[in-house]
Amino acid sequence: MKLSHFVRCSAIPVLVHSLAPTDEPRDADPPQSGYLPNHNISPALLSSYTKKWTMKYNTAEEFYANPLVYTAPNTTKELVILASIQNIVRILDSTTGALIISRTLDAPYVSSDSNCNDGATVGITGTPIIDTTSNIMYLFTKGYCNGLPGPQGVINGAYKFWALNVPSLTIVPGYPVLIKGPASNDPQRYFIGGTILQRPGLAMMQIKWLVGDSVIAGFGGHCDSMNYTDILIAVSKTPSKGVTDMMEMEVSPGEPADPNLLLGKGGKAGIWQSGMGIAADTVNNRVFFSTGWPRCQQRSYRSPAPGKAGTSTLDQAIVNIGVDPVTGLLKQQDYFSPINYEKLNAGDKDLSSSGVTLLDPITFSGGGVNRVGVAGSKAGVIYVVNADNLGGFKMGPNSSDAGKLSDFEKKGFRLTSSVLQELTFAGFCTTCGALQAWKKVLNAQGQPNFAFAAESNIPLGCHNTPTVTSLNGVAGTAIVWLADTSKGLVAFHAVPNGSVLTQITLPGSGGLQKFHRPIFGNNHVYVTSSNKLIAIGGVAQ
Repeated sequence: MKLSHFVRCSAIPVLVHSLAPTDEPRDADPPQSGYLPNHNISPALLSSYTKKWTMKYNTAEEFYANPLVYTAPNTTKELVILASIQNIVRILDSTTGALIISRTLDAPYVSSDSNCNDGATVGITGTPIIDTTSNIMYLFTKGYCNGLPGPQGVINGAYKFWALNVPSLTIVPGYPVLIKGPASNDPQRYFIGGTILQRPGLAMMQIKWLVGDSVIAGFGGHCDSMNYTDILIAVSKTPSKGVTDMMEMEVSPGEPADPNLLLGKGGKAGIWQSGMGIAADTVNNRVFFSTGWPRCQQRSYRSPAPGKAGTSTLDQAIVNIGVDPVTGLLKQQDYFSPINYEKLNAGDKDLSSSGVTLLDPITFSGGGVNRVGVAGSKAGVIYVVNADNLGGFKMGPNSSDAGKLSDFEKKGFRLTSSVLQELTFAGFCTTCGALQAWKKVLNAQGQPNFAFAAESNIPLGCHNTPTVTSLNGVAGTAIVWLADTSKGLVAFHAVPNGSVLTQITLPGSGGLQKFHRPIFGNNHVYVTSSNKLIAIGGVAQ
């Protein structure tokens, strides 16, 4: 089912396995539900919130990656971890904002090498992830093969995968890993770090909470100005083991490789998701993400095609990839692509302007559907799908979309979502529109669907991901938050009052960085704006 284009969801109470129960060691939660009941926050506490501190950093330094919140081993000190486009990692005292330690990794990539003006440099752009069982943080940096300053040309651009001990920021032996080589599903396609960008937050596969031994990352185009094809990469957490698999989304025979590096060719179909993390179903060893538009509009799957049969052209698609928990090998398992994908291509309407959200399998199930996925596109359409049977292409009656549970459209360039378990509401926000709540209903087959319930009485920039908190799931304590580009940090009672979402007063933050979500600690909220980090909150509980 189509929801709408820039989707973010929040659904299920998730146990956050870190050294303190209020930590946030990754982008939200593994399934990207965005429902976080573990931060000691309730509406009654917000009246005492103040702006705790603001820290400003280097000129032209920005934070595309979300901060992380972590408690150091054998202490009760809450830390805030920042990673910037200048490849600088900092650890701050959450109480004062004081710098505890910083480390500059390789020199960042110079954007002009890729004919790009989105910032002077590109370094760390995807949100890192911390393995709470080992206190090791994993992240990708963009720079050059030799680690030295540029410009050095696009062909010398490189991505490296790092493992840093927290809180010392010392490098784990066996790292960094230089990402290179051909894709396993098309040896004619090579990983060339200068042409691509690692934007989505990382997923981690490990037994139980994580998924196996692998960290999973998605890549798309760096300004779409070069020959690139999106790629999903699995890297081992075992030192010196390195990359376990690289899977391109566009390969032969549907999209043969083009050898000209500098022209805007290649398969494209970037995994960018406006920075939203890769969704991980750690129980079933699989990840979900969405892809953007391709180079060509004539695809190999113009005829009806089942999703589980696979395809060589995974563009404008919601994708399910299996991750072997032992070997880290990737396997295409299922996909959905809407029947109007050619129209989306022609209008630059990326499906990958949002990631995929996996909803709570208990609350959001029924009629034979055991897991619901939500994604959206720039076209203002939200897709709600059966995560266990995405639907392929044109597999419904009369070559219609199959696998969709329902769809609905909203005007606007982007849309985000956040789903609350308490009263089974979903929250969505179209660009320059209101934050809306949609209530779960069942369709004629008893399957989950959504109906409009309420909206905010103010318009918002809505370029970012809503997130829902509650006080340990207690009824009446749920709050939906948005780090808004125009209104700054805003909060609303997540359960509507009639047809209105009631706003909760907060200290002003000013307009915030787009493509972010608020990050939470112990009764604290952290947001970024350009080269600044802002802390808002009350007394730690």
